[in-house]
Amino acid sequence: MKIFTLSEFERSVTAALKGYDNEAPREAQRNIEYLVDTVMDPLREALGTPVIITSGYRCRDLNRDVGGSPTSQHLMGLAADFRPLHDDDRERVEAWFRRDDAPPFDQLIIYPTFFHVGLRPEGSTNRRQILRYNAFGQGYRKD
Repeated sequence: MKIFTLSEFERSVTAALKGYDNEAPREAQRNIEYLVDTVMDPLREALGTPVIITSGYRCRDLNRDVGGSPTSQHLMGLAADFRPLHDDDRERVEAWFRRDDAPPFDQLIIYPTFFHVGLRPEGSTNRRQILRYNAFGQGYRKD
């Protein structure tokens, strides 16, 4: 972890307001380090501009309250929701993930205002699946 910190992945306004302990357990901390070393730090270095983590690790109560899937990779520290500091960089983020030599990732979901990236546990095969969320109620479509 060269650029990001563990606290960026544990920070949650919702958890703080509801009094949840959102400190990642040791296994989730190792997974966060893997996610950062594999995807997030290389992305940040490639962009050359800050990337804001909007949701990282989630305890079960927090995940339930934000409407997360019961099997969310956020619960294991293997997912991050993020946005580039500048909206103008959104196309660069998407292009970076589409490169043939992009780091492994399981799923990238492109939302109108942020991205979600998830990894499978270290040593597992990642799908490199890219989905785009349709804000008009039609769900996700594969890109």
